[in-house]
Amino acid sequence: AKKMLENQQNQQNQDQNKDQNQNQDQNQNQNQDQNQNQDQNKDQNQDQNKDQNQDQNKDQNQDQNKDQNQDQNKDQNQDQNQDQNKDQNQDQNQDQNKDQNQNQDQNQDQNKDQKQQPQGGGSEQKISSQAAAQMLQALQDKENQTQEKVKKAKAAAAKKKKKDKNW
Repeated sequence: AKKMLENQQNQQNQDQNKDQNQNQDQNQNQNQDQNQNQDQNKDQNQDQNKDQNQDQNKDQNQDQNKDQNQDQNKDQNQDQNQDQNKDQNQDQNQDQNKDQNQNQDQNQDQNKDQKQQPQGGGSEQKISSQAAAQMLQALQDKENQTQEKVKKAKAAAAKKKKKDKNW
């Protein structure tokens, strides 16, 4: 009977380790997805900045002489790029930290649930791959929504800044 109890406990420990490994794999996949989103955002920002800067330079050159345009565009573009990148990076980091904290909370809750289960053959709660995929998709959708909000806010801020400088 003692041997059977040890075998049961060993099996439960193996199952818990397996669940934790699956959670780690999910977290790694989510981190990879977040890194991909950062790369995509970086490319989008570069394209947006390039387009915005070209349009701004074209409009300003019509009203101002060549030397003024060169100095103003250089300073304006550096400030805008620094401000936009700083704001976007802060927003991305806050969102990623929030997502990671939620994942940590989920993992802690799962680990707590596993520890609270009776050792004598209690039922084990497992997450299905379909449920994990749904959770991952929900996180990705939330991240995409956040990125859209950030892009819209940055575009509005850049437009307002351009309008204020032209005024």
